[in-house]
Amino acid sequence: MLTEQYLKEHFVDAYFIDNERQNIEILHTNEDRTKVHSTIVPFDEKNHMYKALSKIRTLEDLHETTYARKKEERQLFVDQVKRIAEEEGLMNKVIENVDTDFFRMLFEFLLSDKQEHIDRLFNFKINIFEQDMVKNSKNEEAKTAIRKSKTPLEALKHYIIIWQESK
Repeated sequence: MLTEQYLKEHFVDAYFIDNERQNIEILHTNEDRTKVHSTIVPFDEKNHMYKALSKIRTLEDLHETTYARKKEERQLFVDQVKRIAEEEGLMNKVIENVDTDFFRMLFEFLLSDKQEHIDRLFNFKINIFEQDMVKNSKNEEAKTAIRKSKTPLEALKHYIIIWQESK
């Protein structure tokens, strides 16, 4: 059983283990500190083990520890997926397909007058205006031309003018 005194001497870590934040895992060492044990405690202010933990760690500390742990677990997961993809030879296939598909779709977007591409023109213009070189450009004529562009290629043409001036 976990007590305040025991945790003062043997506490290792504590964090929430569920999304609802209803259960806490407390890691603590055994009496001779040779092994780490885990105890699950409900998040209940009336629970005697939670009361003992709250003397060692604040609720804010538990939330911060949980956030850091989840972030680390996610990064480990991403790293593992990448490692497996590389081992299975999938990473190069994905990159090759992205390049091929991306460039095909990019040119279709820029060179087509299909309604679906014209509908995306507004978002394309917004992205252009979010670029620092466009924000900082003094070329009001080119900025106006981007705003009035009727096709993605026309907007890109005026963006290139600003880009060339910034070099």
